[in-house]
Amino acid sequence: MFDAGYVDAEFLVTAQSQHEIEVVGPLSANSGWQRRAATGYGFEACALDWEAETARCPQGSHRVRWTPGHDVSGDPVGRIRFHGPTCRACEGRSRCTAAKDQPRQLTGRPQAQHEAIQAARQRQATDEFKAQYALRAGVESSLSQGVRRVDRRRSRSIGLARTQVQQIINATAMNLGRLADWVRKGKVDPRKRRPGPWARLAPPPKFGLAARLSSATAS
Repeated sequence: MFDAGYVDAEFLVTAQSQHEIEVVGPLSANSGWQRRAATGYGFEACALDWEAETARCPQGSHRVRWTPGHDVSGDPVGRIRFHGPTCRACEGRSRCTAAKDQPRQLTGRPQAQHEAIQAARQRQATDEFKAQYALRAGVESSLSQGVRRVDRRRSRSIGLARTQVQQIINATAMNLGRLADWVRKGKVDPRKRRPGPWARLAPPPKFGLAARLSSATAS
């Protein structure tokens, strides 16, 4: 499972085709204003044919030019330009482009990446994906708990074998701690819980003879 910073079109394709790995992670949403508008024509509203290098807009207009190129990251893309006079006279122009005179232009990725993006965005909107991806929150919390409780980022020994033993002990300690928390749930007074790191820095209270002498001197 990955977060949105690691999931992109190329990663989706290469992970499945070359390594047979299913990528589970949210893909960034289409940020175009056409997508945000309820009645706008986003990129996905256009029908693309990569073999014939043709594109058809929702109003039935076909592309005039399909130029291969690269984006700012160097990845291959196809720049699609529709017919200018047809776009300017189109009744749905206001839902398609904000340009005053220029026709609608699209920048599309290769077919495999484009289809992977569309499939991933449709999938991440389902309840099944949300339930599956919710497991990642539990994994992240386990990592955080391991760092805070047993300092799992550091190895106390040298060598892989000893480090593995330490990891097993750490996991066992975390499970026992979770079991104890589950057993004591609702039975422990929150005021008597273990003090936090800042509270432990406070000086200890005075007891016994020192405390009596201090109170007598104050009086």
